[in-house]
Formats: sequence, structure tokens, C-alpha cells
Amino acid sequence: MGIFGGNNQSNGNGDILNKLSSQFLFARVLEIDQSTTLSNGSIRAEIMNVKATTKGAKIISAKPFFPNIKSYPLTNEVVFVISGPSSKYYENSGGVTYYYFTAFNLWGNVNTNPTPNPYVNVSPPSTNKSLDQIEAGSPNQSAVDPAPVFKPGFYFTEKANIFPLYPFEGDVIIEGRFGNSIRFGSTDILPTSANPNFPLNPWSSVGNNGDPITILRNGQNPNINTPAQSLTLEDINRDQASIWMGSTQKIPLNASSTFYDSYQDSQKPTIPNQYAGKQIILNSGRLVFNTTEDHLMFSSKKSINLNAVQSVNIDVTGPFVVQAGEIFLGSKDANESVLLGDSTVELLKNIFTDIGTLLSVISQQVTRPTETGLGALATIASAVQENLSGYIAQLEDVKSEFVKVE
Repeated sequence: MGIFGGNNQSNGNGDILNKLSSQFLFARVLEIDQSTTLSNGSIRAEIMNVKATTKGAKIISAKPFFPNIKSYPLTNEVVFVISGPSSKYYENSGGVTYYYFTAFNLWGNVNTNPTPNPYVNVSPPSTNKSLDQIEAGSPNQSAVDPAPVFKPGFYFTEKANIFPLYPFEGDVIIEGRFGNSIRFGSTDILPTSANPNFPLNPWSSVGNNGDPITILRNGQNPNINTPAQSLTLEDINRDQASIWMGSTQKIPLNASSTFYDSYQDSQKPTIPNQYAGKQIILNSGRLVFNTTEDHLMFSSKKSINLNAVQSVNIDVTGPFVVQAGEIFLGSKDANESVLLGDSTVELLKNIFTDIGTLLSVISQQVTRPTETGLGALATIASAVQENLSGYIAQLEDVKSEFVKVE
């Protein structure tokens, strides 16, 4: 009987199954190659029996099975190993290389799934703790001895607060060890007859079952307060960084600012947590958009809204150009027109010049008879005429060297 069970009715099939049974192995990881060569990711591992580890187990080396998708195991995790052709197979058709797949999901733990060799003189994964306790999520360290005997790697640190994601029907989920994940999911509106213990996800309040949604999350909510190994859901407001790509869903983002007073009431955007439709949301403590060679471009069918709690600042070393049909400064209801600086200065020069001409004539008027009072008027006109030349000279200084309007 091969490892797949059943009676071998054909000698040919029996030979194939026996051959396969010698190719599929279970192995406990002893060491991971962390060099920068092409062998990076290779492991040293000890062969395991299906039920237990034997003393003096054979040590093998294995490479990642997939060249472009790799899930590196930790020390003492169990991997599935298969023998296959080596890179020098053309020289020796009998030469083989071992390849490994991802670690087995022994404890259902997203962070780590170790099982140390019981024949090696080391403490169990958690001193004075049963395997059931470990499976329940109890940290693999003794609270008494701060220097653990068991280590999952040289620098890898186990975390007890990394929770696996709750799966909904049809989901495809990829999870890292550190609270990072990708969910290819959909709207899931549960029927009224559904188990009341099923969780309601935050993106299925509208739409139809099967409407697609993709959630990329980096760092889950650090304040989750549930028993170890409990299932959790993405939280756009509390996860450390995430990208949500929806189709019909209403995504409950609590935007930092929803101050839309620059819009007329009929044109205001829908508040983010009330919008239902195809959209992409990026949410984190900080967002940086940067280009190194070409333009950064934003294009919108309706408006581009810059909304901030403190300020909106624009710093540029080159020109700052605004081209629009109308520009309102200070308020959407602004109705005072901005003056054109060069034209205004030119107009004032002409006015001052004409006034100067008038004052020149007045200052030269004959002061007789004295009772007419023209003497005093001529004196004042002469003084004002002298000031006008200074005013005209200063008009050029009131024009901005940086702001231009058309």
C-alpha cells in the first residue's frame, strides 16, 4: 500500500505509487540559508516519520519549490518536501534535488507553527505548557525564564497578537506572519436564517452577494482584545495601513476631515463613509506620492477636493499656475473682483499725471487781487504737485514679482 492508501490492482500503478511515496517527505526545519546567493531560501531539515520523529533522522537540504512565490518557514516548523530534478539533471538523469512547500498549519497560528524534535535535549515549545495550550495561542516562552530555550530563528520574534482573518464563502486570502494580508472577497449579505454567530463584515451593508472587493492590509489593529487565535476582520479605521478596492460596497472610513463648505450645497461630495460604488481608498498614518522622472497627475470627472484639519500648503521652486474659468478666493460666494496690477498701475499713472498738470497750472496763477485767496491755493498746489512725482515712482513697487493674473 502506498501513502495514498487503497489496494494496488495493477502492478504498474503500484510501482508508480511506491515511487511517489519515496518522493513525498515531511521534514522539520533546522536552519534557513540567509545568504545572498541563488541558494537563498534553502533549508536544512530532518526527515520526519508521518507520526513522529525518529532518532538520528536523515538531514537533507531543500530549495523553495516555486521560483517566483516563496513562503519561508521558521526553525522547527514542518514542511512538505518533494524530490525532483536537479539543475544538473542533463548530466546525471538520476540526480535529484529536494524542494519544499510552505510550512504545515499545525497550530492554526498565522505567526508561527513550530514542533520541536522530542528526541533533542531541549525544552518543549513553551516551558510547563501543553501543546493544547500552545495551539490556543499561549506564547511559546516561559514567564519565569526570560531566555527561552526554543527559538524559531536567529531574530524572528513571536507575536501572540496576530490573528487570522475570518473567511467568507468563496474568499481567497493570503496572509503573512505579521498582520499583513490580501483578501480577494465579495459582498456577503447573510440570509436571515444564517447562524447568528457568523460575523457581519463592515463592507456588506449594501450591494449584492458576489460583488467583488479586494483589501490589502499591512499591520492589523494593534488593540484587538479577543482570545488568542480568534478570527478577526480588516478594520479600515484601526489597521495600520490599508488599500480597499470596492465595486458597490459602502466602506466605513472615518475621514479625518469632511469640511466641504467650499462647495455649493448641490455639489458637495458624499461623505466617504456614506458613498457606495466603485472606489479605491488608501488609509494610513501618512501618505506620500512621489515621482522621480515624470509628472504626478490627478484627474477627476467632478472635482478634486483637498481637505485638511490644519492647513493646505503648496511649496514649489518653479511656477505655480492656476488656469480656471473662475477663481473664488476666501469663499464660494466671493463677488469682489481682483484688480489687474499692471493695468491698475498704468491707469493710476495717467490719473496722477493729469492731476499734476492741473496742479501745475493752479500753482502758476497770478495772486492778484489778494482778496481772491489764490496765493494760498497756488502754494498748496505746488506742494501736492511735488508729492505726485514721488507717488508715481512708488507705483511700480506695489506690483508683485511672483503673482500674475490674466
